[in-house]
Amino acid sequence: MWDKHVKLMRNVIVTIPNLSAPGGVNFYWDALLPYLKASGNISIKTMEVGGYGKNIIAPFIELWRFYKTVDADIELVILNPSLGFKSFFRDAFFARMLFKRKKEFITFFHGWDLEFEKKVSQKFVKFFLWSYGKSTKIIVLAEEFKAKLLHWGYTGEVIIETTAVDNTLLMHIDSFKNVKEKQKTTILFMSRMVKEKGIYETIAAFKAIRESHDIELIIAGDGTELYDIKEMVKDDKDIIVKGHVIGSEKARILRNSDIYCLPSYTEGLPTTVLEAMAFGLTVITSPVGGLKDFFKDGKMGYFVNSRSSDEIAGKFQKLLSNKSLIEEMGIYNRKFANENLTAEHIAKRVGRYLNAGHENLNKK
Repeated sequence: MWDKHVKLMRNVIVTIPNLSAPGGVNFYWDALLPYLKASGNISIKTMEVGGYGKNIIAPFIELWRFYKTVDADIELVILNPSLGFKSFFRDAFFARMLFKRKKEFITFFHGWDLEFEKKVSQKFVKFFLWSYGKSTKIIVLAEEFKAKLLHWGYTGEVIIETTAVDNTLLMHIDSFKNVKEKQKTTILFMSRMVKEKGIYETIAAFKAIRESHDIELIIAGDGTELYDIKEMVKDDKDIIVKGHVIGSEKARILRNSDIYCLPSYTEGLPTTVLEAMAFGLTVITSPVGGLKDFFKDGKMGYFVNSRSSDEIAGKFQKLLSNKSLIEEMGIYNRKFANENLTAEHIAKRVGRYLNAGHENLNKK
């Protein structure tokens, strides 16, 4: 239940990306908003930003629309950029506008591009402090991201949070499955179909060990590599490409899978890993972003070198040769996720951040 003793600010705007296919930021706030609103003490609405393509006057349209939306009644704005080229600069001007208008704002960096981080360190630290440096608080998804913000000279509060598992998704979980009794073991890759998520390494690892085991690989998600992947595996009966899935179909795939594999090159904190844990899957992933801060290697699954299909195959082999490991890790993951990573738990914490009070915005 929502903590009724937490009194929230009344008028809050949350910016979310305007995308053809909703991404992690949209899913995060869709999951949290019902709980934040349930307090009865907050009026919170979202504002879509971006999505103008290459229109050269788009930034000016965006700034004017933002200016008009954040009217006198708005007490707090939550900006949701990624540390990447497009949204970093767009939202930086939002931040500066809010500062000049003496509006309190919190910045929540969801994505974090390590290559762009280097560019900020080299060229844009002053720009960062001129804009995002005026945030009352900055929320990030990993300890290393917090350290970088402090290194750049940010003097406000930095909060480390997690992404959230949507409680409505969890309604589709049945009683716990017995992996050892299943004839076929299902490995799942569910993410955006881009090279950096480790999709090609996952396929190569699967192919390397499938002759020794009765297994299948399910690939779910959309993205720039989807067509090439479909072409690559179109004659492979053991690899099933689902495309983008949501709702009950997504829950069904998670419920029927046993091992989740996401060997990303870089991440903030992938929601799909948390969802897989909530459904009792053993996880194979890479030590990047916020995963390094909470994931227990050898207890929740295994860390791997994201670019080594041989290493991924070795972990597949280890689990498939001892299915009791899959079951034990799955039970642990399900319990951990339900106690720490659901939208309801995280909404309580976020509600406290929103209610922490106005601070002096006239930083110099």
